[in-house]
Amino acid sequence: MKKYILSIYIGFAAMILFGCKKTIDENIRPFNDKADVELLGTLDGLSSATNGNYALLVTSSANDASYDASWFNLSELKGNNLYAITRAFPQTRDDAYTYANSPSQGATTSFWRVSYRIISGTNKIIDAVKDGEDAAHDQIKGENYFLRALAYFNLVRAYGRPYYQNNGDNLAVPLSLNSLVNKDFQPKRNTVKEVYAQVVSDLEKAAALMNLPRSGNPNYYASKEAAWALLSRVYLYMGGTPTAPQNTYNTKAAEYADKVISSNKYTLISGTAYTNAFNSDSKTNKEFIFDFKHDDANGNFINEFLAPRDVFGNPWQGEYTASPDYMVLLNQNPSDLRMSFITVETDKRITATDKSRNTVNKYNYQQIFPLGGFDFSAKSRSGTSYLRLAEMYLNKAEALAKAGNTNDALTAVNVVRTRANAPAWTTATLATAGLTVFQAVFNERRLELAWEGNSSFDNFRNGLPLTRSYIDYFFSAPLTIQPDDKRIVYPIPLVELQLNPNLQQNPQ
Repeated sequence: MKKYILSIYIGFAAMILFGCKKTIDENIRPFNDKADVELLGTLDGLSSATNGNYALLVTSSANDASYDASWFNLSELKGNNLYAITRAFPQTRDDAYTYANSPSQGATTSFWRVSYRIISGTNKIIDAVKDGEDAAHDQIKGENYFLRALAYFNLVRAYGRPYYQNNGDNLAVPLSLNSLVNKDFQPKRNTVKEVYAQVVSDLEKAAALMNLPRSGNPNYYASKEAAWALLSRVYLYMGGTPTAPQNTYNTKAAEYADKVISSNKYTLISGTAYTNAFNSDSKTNKEFIFDFKHDDANGNFINEFLAPRDVFGNPWQGEYTASPDYMVLLNQNPSDLRMSFITVETDKRITATDKSRNTVNKYNYQQIFPLGGFDFSAKSRSGTSYLRLAEMYLNKAEALAKAGNTNDALTAVNVVRTRANAPAWTTATLATAGLTVFQAVFNERRLELAWEGNSSFDNFRNGLPLTRSYIDYFFSAPLTIQPDDKRIVYPIPLVELQLNPNLQQNPQ
């Protein structure tokens, strides 16, 4: 029997099974012996179930890769900040990089399924909590609205075309907004515009409801400011292109960025604190607004894409380095502190005479070794940054640049630029460099937010082609992908098409 809900493995049951065993919260209590009604009838139960939803961001479950590892694959490997130096796992880990877009062998299946597990789990809690019961219940409900919005926003970016194309009327993903789905639930795909509207609605509700910070206020729990930060990003994605801006949305992007900045809850860290920002426990990072927390039970798998074999003795890892394009941009200012996020190493797998590689070390904090001291991976305890304060300044700068507010845009981008020990831009130095304010902001986003889930999206949402002006393991000539190319979005997984005949596949 075709059951669409089975394609997401009854998300709440999966949440309970895996959330309690692989927790991100040290104080979580097992709850897989409770029925849904009992579990969701108490504040403790709702909190535990919500922790299970957070855990789904970092756990591997039901033979699917972890959410954040799949998201890194889908978001970063289509960009031009990474460079393939070898092929370790055919298809699975290079499908996005090569734009092959297999509907069955890439990361798309795991990402789709885990995304809808998160959505199913959040729907259960949202439906169980009455509005206005008390501040504690409101907080729990708001956190789940935030998680649902995050899941849908990443889904619409992966499977739907940029917002400006066809006025948002292209197909995206199905919206499932309550827990009362049955075996016959086989929804059609909603449009990009409809999914964005739902994301905005969820985040507005989340921001209104979240007024009680979690104990210790760690940044791997959602907060009012996290909802504002994601709203800033969402509106920026709705803000059109430099040549055809939608300044109603750009104004919103800047306003929400300002709300986060003026909250004074986060700090744009500098100096050695900045150069060590990704080489420490992420929960102590005062710049992170929201991140995915990793621990020994749930190691960060992203590092395995990046760590060279010679470091950990593993013949199957470390396919990607910082790209030559990225290094050219970074090397324009030799004193740039972002040099610290690159480690120059030797990799014998490189076939060229020069075997040096520019290893990305943002995910290399404390590799996790199993008992016996040998590992067939390079998992680490690094947190995965999803939202941080630097992006708020850059969101504001881009939105203002599109609106023609040159002076304020330069002020915002220079906050990030000078923090990294790069010279501030002026109208005169921009003219000398042959750059517009928007181009300067665009380059700064690339420098600052590299390998954090933005690559390629920043190009395509702005109507810009993505160019790799280098050859690598897969390509014998430079690669250019236009923003209207059918390959910029991922295919719907084949198993989902089989389970739900109402789903329409993306053009292949």
